[in-house]
Amino acid sequence: MYKLLLVSDKEEIRSLYENFSEWENLGFERPAVAKNAQDGEELLKNERFDAVSWLLSVKEGQQFFGYLSGRPEMLGMETARDEERLRREISSARRTLSSRDLERQTKKVDDLTRAMQFEFYCDLLRGAAYDRDKIDERMSSLKIRSLSALRPVVTASCRLPQGDYFLAEVWRYGRERLENALKNIFESSDERVQYILLVINPHHMRLIALPREDMELDELYARMEAHLAACEQALDECFELTLQIKRIVRYENLYALGMENGARIAH
Repeated sequence: MYKLLLVSDKEEIRSLYENFSEWENLGFERPAVAKNAQDGEELLKNERFDAVSWLLSVKEGQQFFGYLSGRPEMLGMETARDEERLRREISSARRTLSSRDLERQTKKVDDLTRAMQFEFYCDLLRGAAYDRDKIDERMSSLKIRSLSALRPVVTASCRLPQGDYFLAEVWRYGRERLENALKNIFESSDERVQYILLVINPHHMRLIALPREDMELDELYARMEAHLAACEQALDECFELTLQIKRIVRYENLYALGMENGARIAH
């Protein structure tokens, strides 16, 4: 059920909304009612509403509209003066709110799927020994379609020598927000390459470059070098941090990375 707030200094409007009998059938709880802008603002501050409808005198209306301008997430619903119009307005608001809820739910699912996709590649950067079948299975279950396991990949191991000091003495926002800041720099991608960063600790990171389309290994390697140079400059300009690139490794495809991880574990 959705929740509506009516704000009106007109008794006939308040009476129409309070006595309307079809709220639940149309997907709404019986609305909360305020007689003036101040009471409406108080209700909005203390309760959650999905939509708001108001009809006030000019002065009160301007005051209330000014307050609502700071609440862009609130759906404004036109105020009706008779039951037929009210029924139409409620139905229209319900459709809008239902569509908005679906979009939000879809975004949550997409965000979760994207996070799980990134975690799969981070597992490989951590050294997960995935064979060909496991990689194919994971990529299929995670719906990874734009990145092919048959294309070449390049990884880089990097250090931030001042990382521990920076986190303890300079950065005041916690490790998680530092990781997010680093991801914003290192995962900035062009249309042809996806970069994914694994922050192992404040001074050790690994980065993987994954082509979004067919690409020669040498070109991907050159793109990784140019990308790291841009990241190095951004770290210096934004945080006065020095980036040390320990090594850059080429792989014929994603399977080769998984096989190397398996060979390392075996020895």
